Amino acid sequence: MKGRLRHGGFTARFFLPWALILGFGLLMLYSVTSPPGDFGLDDDGSAYTISRVFFQRQLMWVLIGLAAVFVGAVIPFWIYKDYFAWFLYGAGLLLLVALLVLPPMRGDTHRWLVLGPMGVQPSELFKVVLIIMLASVLAARRGDPNGMRQVLVTGLIVLPPTLLVLRQPDLGTAITLLWLIFPMMIWRGLSLRRLLIMTAPVISGFIVLYGTITSGGEAPGPGHILWAVFMIALFFVSLLYPTMSVLERVGFYLASVGVGLAVPRIWSGMLPYQQKRILVFFDPGLDPLGAGYQIFQSKVAIGSGGIFGRGFLEGTQKGLAFLPARHTDFIFSVVGEEFGFIGAMAVLGLYTWLIIEGFKLAGKARHPFGQLLSVGISSLLLFHVFVNVGMTIGLMPVTGLPLPGMSFGGSVLVATSFLIGLQMNISRNWGRY
Repeated sequence: MKGRLRHGGFTARFFLPWALILGFGLLMLYSVTSPPGDFGLDDDGSAYTISRVFFQRQLMWVLIGLAAVFVGAVIPFWIYKDYFAWFLYGAGLLLLVALLVLPPMRGDTHRWLVLGPMGVQPSELFKVVLIIMLASVLAARRGDPNGMRQVLVTGLIVLPPTLLVLRQPDLGTAITLLWLIFPMMIWRGLSLRRLLIMTAPVISGFIVLYGTITSGGEAPGPGHILWAVFMIALFFVSLLYPTMSVLERVGFYLASVGVGLAVPRIWSGMLPYQQKRILVFFDPGLDPLGAGYQIFQSKVAIGSGGIFGRGFLEGTQKGLAFLPARHTDFIFSVVGEEFGFIGAMAVLGLYTWLIIEGFKLAGKARHPFGQLLSVGISSLLLFHVFVNVGMTIGLMPVTGLPLPGMSFGGSVLVATSFLIGLQMNISRNWGRY
């Protein structure tokens, strides 16, 4: 069929970089679990081992992930549109609710569903569901993409799972779910001015959070003064946006005020470790032996790798267990230490390859549903990579977001693999649907 990509073309565009990422992830996990008696430091300072079992389990998850790629690539992607999208969304919400009702199955959080020897993190799988759901709803919408109705419908879809995930608690995943709204709505035609006003409550919250932290809870501080200036500027910006109704302007303005007033209470209600992560982001030297230890040791590991790295299995930060979470959140630090700047750039190049090809595919696909699916998948990858790599070099707070395909963990690997399969599916059929 004219316009259909050849088999080798779609395989090279998406499967090849993903397979290389999976292979490199296994290589790194083999390194951090070598020798099998490798040790680390737990939160209380006690020793723990990173067993070779982690590598073996990841190998199993990679095989399952490859099967997920096949499923995503073979089943026609358009069947997920409309009713099936709502079914997946409803089932996903019920699963998230069930997690909160059931007693914790792993640790003190409600993030995991343990099925025999395997643990699944439903919030990671829900990212797939949300991309499909948003793509289906936005593709079916007609009329002005800047209309208030579309903004409200999209918000009502994303808000329930976000609140449920926050209750687990899992702040990083909740922020990821919110992030998906913006690139997908922008692709559908949301203007930048509308985006600015939509994000005003979020900006308001961050300014007040900064003011609360820097002033030690005392007001007014410089951050609170900045918030007052922002609210005055927002008032005049809303007046200069003639296409918005008075109700919309008042609504977003009141939401910005409400979020700003609620942030101090939300801050006081956060768990101590969550507060400490945010505090350390603003001042890494605040707790160098506690919450700041991960970031500090991660920077040391990456910096010690230099241009070409210390060599495979030769990393001292992970080898002497100075680097915590080296098999999960900070796997990229091991890449930087053992393979240096060249190796780190090679890994980022593979992710960049995937992300760019996804956006190019979105521009080529004929139907809005296929376009939005590809935009959502590439945006999810972009966010995960940006946040994970950013926190290893101290540019982002430690949020617990894994590096897809490389960090240890089956849920994110299988979910992302299925999404890569979906992009291969769209790539094969972009001229047909």
